[in-house]
Amino acid sequence: GWVANLLQRGLTAMRRVHSLISSEPLLLDRPSSPHAAVLQPTISVNQLSFTYPSSSQPDLENISFSVTSGIIGIAGRTGSGKSTLCKLLVRLYPVPDNTVFFGERDVNDLSLVSVRSQIGYVSQEPVLFSDTMSANIAFGREDASIEEIEQAARDADIHKDIIEFPSGYNTFIGERGVTLSGGQRQRVALARALICNRPVLVLDDGLSAVDTETERKILEVLRSRLKGRTVFIVSNRIKLLSMTDRILLLNQGRLVNDGDHNTLLEENEFYQTMYKKQMQNEKET
Repeated sequence: GWVANLLQRGLTAMRRVHSLISSEPLLLDRPSSPHAAVLQPTISVNQLSFTYPSSSQPDLENISFSVTSGIIGIAGRTGSGKSTLCKLLVRLYPVPDNTVFFGERDVNDLSLVSVRSQIGYVSQEPVLFSDTMSANIAFGREDASIEEIEQAARDADIHKDIIEFPSGYNTFIGERGVTLSGGQRQRVALARALICNRPVLVLDDGLSAVDTETERKILEVLRSRLKGRTVFIVSNRIKLLSMTDRILLLNQGRLVNDGDHNTLLEENEFYQTMYKKQMQNEKET
């Protein structure tokens, strides 16, 4: 019985490994795509529409905007296309020609390495490894010194949590960070992105599990440290959005408003409702 069970587990694992190895990538570099670094990471989106391969309805329709620098908030109802837009910006899915430009060049004319090497990405559910804290933070920069690792942790407001662990930065965390809270996992992933020191940072709801005070501290650090760079933050928290330079408000895959906090308060009913509800909840607590 034990051998039969072991055999079945092995066959199941082998099928999964075979499926992964034989899968075809969604994105491939064109033969003429250069690997040169992008010197000016200006991001422009021109009438971008996108539909997932498994979907019959478009998830994004005619999205257009241009960003040179600053902190950009992305907000909207659940299913409005916020995460989809982030995944397209970091080149996880193919886009039509002449719809997304990076450094004033069509992303389809650049190699994936050229674009992705310029962008730090933090998802809502970050992937951590069964390794030490320091190794997880320095995953994108294996040559990083302990001083650089600690500075990135301070910027992500996770340093105090780490030094309270028995072995500090040498503490082993479980697979996918199971020994950490959701907020700690997100801040470790943010430190990993910050240590790479890239000109564009995308936080796809990457601060959703931290409290508002920690969120405010992190945003202040991002503003001072990443001055002149571009930061995209997906969030529906009014306090965070009010501290951004600009907000892209999506609804059913369309960009319905593009402006700062005060502009959206005047022009958009959904944003007004969200503001009143969150302010009321804050007063009650």
